Amino acid sequence: RINRSTMTHWINYAKFEEAQGEFDRARSVFERALEVDHRDRRVWLAYAEMEMRNRHVNAARNVWDRAVTLLPRVDVFWFRYAYMEEMLGNVAGG
Repeated sequence: RINRSTMTHWINYAKFEEAQGEFDRARSVFERALEVDHRDRRVWLAYAEMEMRNRHVNAARNVWDRAVTLLPRVDVFWFRYAYMEEMLGNVAGG
């Protein structure tokens, strides 16, 4: 059974790895968290925001694409994805 509080631990662990500059390890933690519960919005948002914060644009696009494909009714994913594309000057993509 999934305990929602454990997802917070996954996110905090990934943020710790990010703070250490270990982006591959942070991605690995996020991917494992998504295997536990791919419907948790917090994980998708934290994952994509980590990629954007560190200017890994293609990785962020990959995360957003996967998020909107798996959870198309979550409006915040679409809004943030479009916002990122607009900030990058890719109006057609946003």
